[in-house]
Amino acid sequence: MERQTQAYGHFCMLARTLERVGDRWTMLVVRDLAHGPRRFTDLMELLGGITPKTLTQRLRQLEEDGIVAADREPGRREVWYRLTPTGEDLLPALDQLLLWGLAHALRPPEPGEPAHPEHLLLALQVQLDDAGVTGAPVRWLVRVAGTGSYVLSYDGRTWTVSRGEIDDPGVTITTTRDGWARFLTTPPSLRSVDQPDLTVTGTRMAIRTFLKAITVFPFGPDGAARAPHAPRRAAREVRPVTSRPAI
Repeated sequence: MERQTQAYGHFCMLARTLERVGDRWTMLVVRDLAHGPRRFTDLMELLGGITPKTLTQRLRQLEEDGIVAADREPGRREVWYRLTPTGEDLLPALDQLLLWGLAHALRPPEPGEPAHPEHLLLALQVQLDDAGVTGAPVRWLVRVAGTGSYVLSYDGRTWTVSRGEIDDPGVTITTTRDGWARFLTTPPSLRSVDQPDLTVTGTRMAIRTFLKAITVFPFGPDGAARAPHAPRRAAREVRPVTSRPAI
């Protein structure tokens, strides 16, 4: 199979990496397999704008490179795709690229531009971890009409996103795709839970905790987008614990 990305001819491991994962859509396929196996139809729904032919080509190439494995069972029509350990090793790089995008490429969604709620949740999760938002364990349920339910959790150490329902969430957000995208991309100081297509239920304290935690999104812990030449924040491993936002 011919790749869109040709060999660079450089003795450089970054060039070698981009030769394998630098094709258009490839890293987004990895993104959408990051939290568990998916079917071809699941990936088509998440990757708005990709063609079946292109997705088939990317999956085959990722299989050949040992980044994705396909679970094919005799007599079963559906094929499930998952990341191999090699593919999972790409996930920290994806997180860093996402954080770079929040700092340097942030803009509101364009009219008609797909804004999948799962992608927004994953960006929120990465920002919460990067900003060092801590506190007591929480579990927040996000129900998106026509899409499904997701759980954003903090276990006392790290933030995670999973698909599905849970019993007794601390906060439940019921919304639409457009409502969730508009809510999260609104500057924190202007956010309101009083919207026709978004409701937030829970105790007053739980809702306040939720709103306080997500003030780091999308602009980071400083509360404002960083200028293009502003200094970087300190690396996570040397950031004082006492400076971390608490929920």
